[in-house]
Amino acid sequence: MGSENDEDKSPENVDLNSASNLQVDISDALSEKDKVKFTVHTRTSMPEFQKNEFSVTRLHEDFIWLHDDIRDNPQYAGYIIPPAPPRPDFDASRDKLQKLGEAETGQLTKEEFNKMRQELEAEYLATFKKTVAQHEVFLSRLASHPVFRSDRNLHVFLEYEQELNVRGKNKKERLVDIFSSFQKTGDEFLLSSTQKDIDDFFEAEKTFMVTYNQQLKDAC
Repeated sequence: MGSENDEDKSPENVDLNSASNLQVDISDALSEKDKVKFTVHTRTSMPEFQKNEFSVTRLHEDFIWLHDDIRDNPQYAGYIIPPAPPRPDFDASRDKLQKLGEAETGQLTKEEFNKMRQELEAEYLATFKKTVAQHEVFLSRLASHPVFRSDRNLHVFLEYEQELNVRGKNKKERLVDIFSSFQKTGDEFLLSSTQKDIDDFFEAEKTFMVTYNQQLKDAC
C-alpha cells in the first residue's frame, strides 16, 4: 500500500460546470464514549448522483468497510489504495481527564488543577482534530482519483442516507443488508442504475468469490 503527504488534504472547490467533479469533506464530528460519528458532506456534478450536494453520517467501521472493499476488488489490482484511517483513540486523554476529576481535594492547588485540565483538554482536542483530518484525507484521495471516484460502493458510502450497519459483519452480509434496504425503501439511488448494471455487479461479485475460494483451496 502506498501513502501520500497530508499536504493535499484540503480539497479544491468543486466546479459544478464539469461533469466529473467530486468534492468530499467532513463538515462535523461527534465524539461519543465508544465511537465517533462523522458527518460526510459531498458536492458533485457527476451524473451518477441524484443531487449536487448532500450529507450522511458515518462511523469509523464504515470507512474501514469502504477501504477493504476497494482494496480487495480485483478490478483495482495494481492501483495504490489510499491507506485506511486509524481507529479513533481518545482513551488516554479520557483516562487522564477522569483521573484528574477524581483527584482528592488538597492534592493539587487550584492553579495547578486548572493548568493540568487545560493541557489535557487541549491534548484531547488535538487528537480529535487529527482523527477527523485523517478520515477526511482518506475520502478526499478516493474522490480525487480518476478511477476510485466512480466506485459503486464509494457512491453508496457517500449518498445512502441510512446507516450502513457494517460493524461485525462480513462482506456478503453487508452487501445483502445494503441492497435489501434499497429494495425495501424504494431508494431512487439504486433504481437510477439499469438492470444490466445491477446484474453485472452481482456477476462480478460472484466471479470474485469463486476465484477467491479456489485460491484458498489451492493454498491449503
